[in-house]
Amino acid sequence: MTYRTSKLYRDMKPQNIITFLLIALIAVSCGQSPEGVEGKKARLAEAKAEIKALETEMETLTAEISAEDPDFNKPTETATLITTVPAAKTNFEHKIQIRGNVDSRTNVNVSAEMSGILTAVNVTEGQYIKEGDVMAIIDSDNLQKSIAELETQLDFATTIFEKRDRLWKKNIGTEIDFLQAKNNKEALENQLATLNTQLDKAEIKAPFSGTVEQVPVKRGQLVQPGAPIALLVSSADMYISAEVSESFVGKFKRGDNVTVEIPSLDKSFESSIISVGRVINPASRTFTIEVRLPRVDDYLKTNLVTRISLTDYESEDAIVIPSRIIQEDLKGNFVYLVNGKKASKVHVKLGYSYDNHTEVVQGLAGGETVVDKGNRTVADGTTVSIQN
Repeated sequence: MTYRTSKLYRDMKPQNIITFLLIALIAVSCGQSPEGVEGKKARLAEAKAEIKALETEMETLTAEISAEDPDFNKPTETATLITTVPAAKTNFEHKIQIRGNVDSRTNVNVSAEMSGILTAVNVTEGQYIKEGDVMAIIDSDNLQKSIAELETQLDFATTIFEKRDRLWKKNIGTEIDFLQAKNNKEALENQLATLNTQLDKAEIKAPFSGTVEQVPVKRGQLVQPGAPIALLVSSADMYISAEVSESFVGKFKRGDNVTVEIPSLDKSFESSIISVGRVINPASRTFTIEVRLPRVDDYLKTNLVTRISLTDYESEDAIVIPSRIIQEDLKGNFVYLVNGKKASKVHVKLGYSYDNHTEVVQGLAGGETVVDKGNRTVADGTTVSIQN
């Protein structure tokens, strides 16, 4: 009986033996008939002796098992649930965004080149006109009268010159008379050409085809040279201009691809840089770039605000991780890696960050398993359970 009981105890976990013994004693007490105090004392002494023997055996077994199994009777550590992401090698780009405006090289104020009263204004706002069309006319009566007078004088001077020329060819007359007649004729011709040029300026013509945006003058108004007659806009040569900080000098070149967004139209398109300025504005410390504008009617609006995304850094084989998993301590930035079932802390050196991702330039080789969700609840050496 004693052997069978001992074998039974060996098969049980040590922490349950005392509980089992107490239950057995209660069962025996319940199954026996009542007896005197002396009998109970005898049974109690017997039970204490058995408990002491079992405790001694338990200590011996525990020591023997611990020597063979170091993990025996150690508390089980609860694993922390986490998700992971790979430290992937991939192409990485860093972009900047700048504000730009739609501009036009054929967006000019057509101005008067002579003074006078406007006798006609032939254009209205919103009107499309062709190159060479007469937009306005300045009073030129006095100029036309001067031209008529010069034409009469030129006719007379031409007649005199022709006669002097014929006589000179026959060796009749003096050379001085011939040269004087020739000079008078040529001087009048030059004067007439000058007046005709001025007369042409009395008609203000469109320098190119386009749409009249503004007409700030009226018929009968006195204008001076340089006074604007109309704002003429053409979509023939439009582009986007933007100012870029001097800190990005050398980052961009002609032909680089860019993304252009037009917030007011909720539209975007891909384009390229057509010009990079070579002068730094001393006031704003910026230089100018120009971006090609597609010939789409919606886009062809001067001074339309745009948002340009330009790539200032690119790496074809970068180690990239989500920015959210990066933490910082007194030694710098770090992440947790998963090695087996443990989390290990690794300090990293970071590069550029863009679109919620960051390039790691030192500390990771690529391909590591990095703790994502749950990274704030683990520490170096924490047991983890991956639940991707």
